[in-house]
Parts: sequence; C-alpha cells; structure tokens
Amino acid sequence: MRKVKTDNSDLIHYLETVKELKNHITIEEYRNEYRKLRSDDVPLIKAQKFKSAHTELRRLEKKRESLIEYFIDELNPISSSKANTSARLSGNLDLFNERVLYLKVISEKSDEEIIALVIKQRTEAAVQFQRSIEQSLDQLSHISSEFEPSSQKRRKMSF
Repeated sequence: MRKVKTDNSDLIHYLETVKELKNHITIEEYRNEYRKLRSDDVPLIKAQKFKSAHTELRRLEKKRESLIEYFIDELNPISSSKANTSARLSGNLDLFNERVLYLKVISEKSDEEIIALVIKQRTEAAVQFQRSIEQSLDQLSHISSEFEPSSQKRRKMSF
C-alpha cells in the first residue's frame, strides 16, 4: 500500500478554490463566450479584454484542475515510479498498464467523488496510524513496567 498523506492543507486549498470559483462565471461559460468573440467578426482587442477580465477565473480553474490531478494520483494504488521502474527493468508493461487503468477509472469520477475518496482514504490511514501509536505506547508502558523493578533492585544492591 502506498503512503497516504496525512496533512490536509491541499484539501483545504481545494475547498477554498472551489468557493472562490463560485464568485465567477463558470469556466464553460467563459470558454463559450471567448470562442464566440474569437469566431465572430469582433475586433481582437475585445476578445483580449474579455480574456484579461477573467484572468482570476482561469488561474483558479488551473489550480482546481491541478489539485484534482494530484488527488487522482494519490488515489492510484500504483505509484508512477513503481510502474515505470517495473516496465524499465523487466520490460513487462503489466504494472504500467494497470496504473493507467486505475487513472482512467478514477478520472471518470466527479470532483466530489474524488474528494470523498481522498477523505475516506486519509481517514482510514489516520485511524490505522492512531492504532499503531496506541499499540506502541502500550508496549512501551509494559516494557517500562518490566524494566523499572529490575533497575531498582540493581540500585539497592550497589549501595
């Protein structure tokens, strides 16, 4: 299993980006209007003004897309380096093809489904990590209790 990210700042950035995008027209509306301006007999300067008026929209949309791509990669159980190394060393493309299939399936999901899967995966990883920490603390407590009496006995004997 791949290492799962436990810092959720990227999810917070995604939510903030989506919230900011709601203050703008949709990217589809922007693209349609821009295409219309470019295809009509409208002066180029008008299309350029429209484009520059929506610079923030395009920046936010690129950021949202970038974060979604990152989440898709995180959800893929086969890392790109593992797939590429396997293909390069053995010449076998099975792992590489499997990674591509996972990417395709995950990419077909909506943004909301992808975010829900990331949250679920990170929650499961955090719970597993918490259990591991609790087990480690229990073991250390047991070892400590076993160790203390023998160290106290040694101190008494040395006096």
